[in-house]
Amino acid sequence: PPPRPLPSPPPPSPSPPPGTAFTLSLTIASTVAEFGDEARASLANKLAEFFGVDESYVAIESVTAASVVVIASIFESSQAGDAGVAALMEQTTAAELSSALGVPVEAKAVRKTNATPPSAPPLAAAAAVAAAAAAAVAVAAAAAAA
Repeated sequence: PPPRPLPSPPPPSPSPPPGTAFTLSLTIASTVAEFGDEARASLANKLAEFFGVDESYVAIESVTAASVVVIASIFESSQAGDAGVAALMEQTTAAELSSALGVPVEAKAVRKTNATPPSAPPLAAAAAVAAAAAAAVAVAAAAAAA
């Protein structure tokens, strides 16, 4: 019998819904040189944990000298969750952030904007496509063997 055509790959995951982005500016007692990729990743993880959002919804936008000024965007896609994240951001002191983040925060500022969260990292999207392709090949091989 002729081989069956390969099944179509699954459709891409939908983008997260637009929501609210909170821009958090932290002045941290450190230097830009000390605030490399590992420190940025650690801070993003701790911010996500502290504010109760998925780590993929936290982006360290920039790190500049002044001590170190870190600009982080924290996305909240649930309208109900916006109030909780906003209140937590407004009410949290620099000392509380220092304790939670493990870095000496000297000052903070918060700004709320409407935004769409970052899309899935390219590697995650590529891995999903590769997994779908592998599954399609396995299905085709099983059908050909039957």
